[in-house]
Amino acid sequence: MKKILKTSLWVFFAIFFLMAGGSKLLNPDAHVEKFLNWGYPLWFLYVTGIIEVGGAIGLVCPAARFYSTLILSATMVGATVTHLKAGELEAVSVTLFLLVFLIVLTWTLRSSKFPSSNSVT
Repeated sequence: MKKILKTSLWVFFAIFFLMAGGSKLLNPDAHVEKFLNWGYPLWFLYVTGIIEVGGAIGLVCPAARFYSTLILSATMVGATVTHLKAGELEAVSVTLFLLVFLIVLTWTLRSSKFPSSNSVT
């Protein structure tokens, strides 16, 4: 049951970031005004989309999952700061939610990525 729940969460986050990044890459016009209002250059819109799509792909690949969660977490920190500066409090709650769950999921990977020093070799 625990494995099913964790797998479901990985899939949920992968779909979420695939949709968010895909939207930036496939329909950039919908995001241009926001990125310009935030003070970012237009190329940053594409970089953000690539990071989100790449992170989504990494979330479904167990070998890349740990690093994908770190990169997506850093992206959510940046998004949170951006929305705070812009006074977009509704968006802050979403990015903080995503950030907290990405950190929790990253924490669940720690034992497989960094074996304890007490392990027998």
